[in-house]
Amino acid sequence: MAEHLLIIDDDTRLSAMLRDYLSGNGFTVRTAATAGAGLADLARNPANAVVLDVMLPDIDGFEVLRRIRAGSDVPVLMLTARGDETDRIVGLEIGADD
Repeated sequence: MAEHLLIIDDDTRLSAMLRDYLSGNGFTVRTAATAGAGLADLARNPANAVVLDVMLPDIDGFEVLRRIRAGSDVPVLMLTARGDETDRIVGLEIGADD
């Protein structure tokens, strides 16, 4: 049975690349370009893991993580172009798995 992954990232090229790579390795991958779309997708269709961008156009990725953690313990991997160590620490403190 394939693992279901949800990628929430507004960079459509990166999401497509990740989707293609992960799909080619046996995962079923869904993508969402906004936090709202990703949260709605997750509410309708459980995922085995979420790849979450920190910088989304509608809702900050940290807030999205807080909302996910309010009702789920699904593993969440934070994805960010920012190199600030503080961002990594905040993400881990509010429930990111990596």
